[in-house]
Amino acid sequence: MKKKVLAMFLCCGLVMSGLTGCGGSSGGGEGAQNTQTENEQPAQAEENTQEEASESADAGGSGDRPTVSFVFTKGGFEGYPDNDVILQKIEEAANVTLDHIAPPSANYAEQVNLILSGDKSELPDLVRLNAAMFNDLYDYVDQGALMDMTELVKDCPNILKNVPQEALDRCTVDGKLYAIPMFCSPNRYNVVIRQDWLDNLGLETPVTLEDYHEVMRAFTFDDPDGNGQNDTYGFSGISMEALDFLYGAFGAMAPIPTYNAVNTYWYLEDGELKPQVTNPKVKEALETISAWYKEGLIDPEFITCTTDDDLNNKAMKNQFGISYHWWTWEPKIEAQLQEVDPNISFSRIAPPVGPNGDSGVRGVNLCNGCVMMLQGADNPEACMRLMDWMYSEEGMMTTYTGVEGIHWEQKEDGTYVTLPQFDEDASWIQWYSVFEAEWPLLQVETPLVQSRRDSFQWKTINNDGDGLTTKAEVEYGADLQAFSMESYTNFITGKTSLDEWDKFVEEWNSRGGAQWTEEINAEYKDKRG
Repeated sequence: MKKKVLAMFLCCGLVMSGLTGCGGSSGGGEGAQNTQTENEQPAQAEENTQEEASESADAGGSGDRPTVSFVFTKGGFEGYPDNDVILQKIEEAANVTLDHIAPPSANYAEQVNLILSGDKSELPDLVRLNAAMFNDLYDYVDQGALMDMTELVKDCPNILKNVPQEALDRCTVDGKLYAIPMFCSPNRYNVVIRQDWLDNLGLETPVTLEDYHEVMRAFTFDDPDGNGQNDTYGFSGISMEALDFLYGAFGAMAPIPTYNAVNTYWYLEDGELKPQVTNPKVKEALETISAWYKEGLIDPEFITCTTDDDLNNKAMKNQFGISYHWWTWEPKIEAQLQEVDPNISFSRIAPPVGPNGDSGVRGVNLCNGCVMMLQGADNPEACMRLMDWMYSEEGMMTTYTGVEGIHWEQKEDGTYVTLPQFDEDASWIQWYSVFEAEWPLLQVETPLVQSRRDSFQWKTINNDGDGLTTKAEVEYGADLQAFSMESYTNFITGKTSLDEWDKFVEEWNSRGGAQWTEEINAEYKDKRG
């Protein structure tokens, strides 16, 4: 069976040259995914196949169902249990046997490359590209590796109803649809604060940038956890992404793509797209950030903090009071912390208001990845039927919240509530969540839902270049990202003076940034007609 061969490839860890589209990408999710994601931030996931569950379903009378082999991993969730009722529901409702191939999320793109480098007779039917891999779609199209879904999608009412045309357009090349997008709304991030620390020190919730500074200072120097040790920082987070809310106080956005950003962010000024990485407002933000870093308010290890596990370890040790992350992070870590100390509590608060009244968090791109169908898929109609069901209300509810009557139920007043089994299965319940299912996230009263609802309160600073791709980005993007990351790190830590800002801008442009800017503006104007 396909699942056995592909699992063998994954276990062997062979290095094989493959389709160029996957080379050099890194996995995301919803979040880092993203996306990180909904990037959400990915965690190491065990490699899984569905052989046992599928064979069990076949024994129960589903042998006539066509098999759909599907490569995807839901970062941040564990694999399925022995009694996989969600898989059973998916297969019954979509009338397929799902051969789920789930590479580890930590090196998802690398493993996808490995899979697609294998024997053509053993290739899967469907493959999910995460946010950081989205542009690989166009390489696969150029290589003739993908199925044209233009006509097939016409028989998919749920996709056509629930996926915006703009998102479908992102997966369309020369008038042909080559993937089904994982579209999402821009509001995904929250600023979170240790409410118990605020209460311990008698402080009010910070509002302005100055308020934030004073609270971070108190969290750093006034022993907010009461242990008598000088072992806390005002702020920590996951790498450069964690500073988004501080750039937002200056009307700009973090210029470095990390967990859920596919490329550098762009802003419109006088009808022209300009890169956030060289935005003069970013320089203003860096002056504040570097001053706070020098003052000792910012955890110096935030730059090398790259995963949820890294940040969780710091949280478990009471090392910081403010952070900024994908909406799913804080409810999970708060629950873990309260098992140790029930007095610990977090609050989600508005990002700071800057000196000119600006405020905002990162607005994620419209597409958090996509699902492509390979040429030679055994049963294209079954593949489309599965994806269309996943975009139905029943499919979204099932893949995000579990099975009706087992994990959740709808009350007479129309509200949705979880049942005890939901908590029992919380560690894996979104294992089959391929697409960004906004609807159930906002409907069902889960431990995470209020965090999601709160994220809609904050203004987002969006990428005005979202969806625009250029040859210069492919050629220079990776080098420019590495150069920018190193430069910004040096600015923040004081290794390089901000007096060198103009020199940095000049070098960014000379390394291909100027060409990228020229090409993306040409693309922008062309799409505007």
